[in-house]
Amino acid sequence: MAAQSQDKIFFGAALVLLLASAGWMASQGSKIAKLSASTEVNITPSTYEPSGIDAPTVATKTWPPAPSQSGGPLWVYDVFTPPEIYYDAGTAKFTVTPPPPPPDKDPIPEPEPPKFGVELVGIRQDSFRLQLVGYIGEPGAYRGNFENALSGETIIGGAGKKIPDLGLTIKGFKVERKTITVEESMPIIVTEATAVIVDDTTGEEIELTNLARRTRGEPFAVFKEEDSPRTFEHKAGATFTIRDANFTVVSVTSEPPSAEIRKESPDLTEPLTKTLTPVVPVAPVPPSSEAPAQTGGSTPFPFGN
Repeated sequence: MAAQSQDKIFFGAALVLLLASAGWMASQGSKIAKLSASTEVNITPSTYEPSGIDAPTVATKTWPPAPSQSGGPLWVYDVFTPPEIYYDAGTAKFTVTPPPPPPDKDPIPEPEPPKFGVELVGIRQDSFRLQLVGYIGEPGAYRGNFENALSGETIIGGAGKKIPDLGLTIKGFKVERKTITVEESMPIIVTEATAVIVDDTTGEEIELTNLARRTRGEPFAVFKEEDSPRTFEHKAGATFTIRDANFTVVSVTSEPPSAEIRKESPDLTEPLTKTLTPVVPVAPVPPSSEAPAQTGGSTPFPFGN
């Protein structure tokens, strides 16, 4: 009997719990229904209308042209195209090449370089009054073939011969073969005639050779005034004047042809020295005399017998 009473108690407790649960579910049903209804969203479709964007305000400015500097109209410093600057060691001054001007600007005229005032035409070297141009004869009895550079006359003679018209005496004469070494080439064997000449007045001895003409004295510089066809000659140490400028020939060189000139004028703060070379490169001015025709076994050229 006790067991049946206990079962009834358990059954009654379970029934009460079931009824309580059912009551709780019934009380929560309305809340769950409200939550379900609140998640439903009603979307009403509408037509898309794009809205415009205002364009930004843009201000355009032109880069100002570079101004000239205190050095002159050519000294223009642009940011991206600076000028090319050069230094002239002769004048100890700077020169400048300006950048190209803008397309809408007229080009800046380049000033003409200052003129020096004188140009070098060439160098003239005086010839000795007697030249050895060859030889004639046989070994042991050679005689020289000479040229009177003043008259063009041909003179044949050996040791002891006097030339009264020129005031000279042939002291010695010889012919020998010699080797000439040429850079980057095989040695060349040539025949050279040599004469020792004595000046009857001064006693000076001069050596002549048929391989080269004998010059005499210092070379002359042949100058030309700029913008003028007039030419004139001066040796080193000479002075001359062109308009308001004074020039001094400092030195004259025949090989290579050049002349160093010093200029002084009121528009120069200090003397200006410049080395002149021929405007049109030319060989040194040749002597005025011409070699006479050869006779017998004479050899006027280096490659003789």
